[in-house]
Amino acid sequence: MKVAQLMHRDLKTISVDATVADAVDAVVESGVTALPVIDRFGRAVGVVATRDILNAERTFSHTRSRDALFDGTTVLEIMSPWPPTIGPDLDVREAAQQMLYFDAQRLFVEDEGALVGVISQSDVVAAVARARVPSG
Repeated sequence: MKVAQLMHRDLKTISVDATVADAVDAVVESGVTALPVIDRFGRAVGVVATRDILNAERTFSHTRSRDALFDGTTVLEIMSPWPPTIGPDLDVREAAQQMLYFDAQRLFVEDEGALVGVISQSDVVAAVARARVPSG
């Protein structure tokens, strides 16, 4: 089975110039735990995950400084670097191995340099549980 058969194609992205508050809203609205961060040329340059937001938030102890984080800090300032990507024609087993190797909960899928989807550990586990990925 290929990654293209399991990946989610309806990616929500966020701009490098968006605020942390915008990222929180986008995460809540879309129901995902990470968003690809796109520069002004449409290139993926990083990823902002709930973990990044929580790590940034815990450094602010006062209400006023927390407000500055959410309203005055851009996604660019807290995002993680763009992670390794995979292609849509990669075997799902190989994708799972890469997730383990990179200790990643998800891998973004690029095709000829264009961001086309995302596959998560949950997607792979669900497919295995439904016996959609043949063993051996």
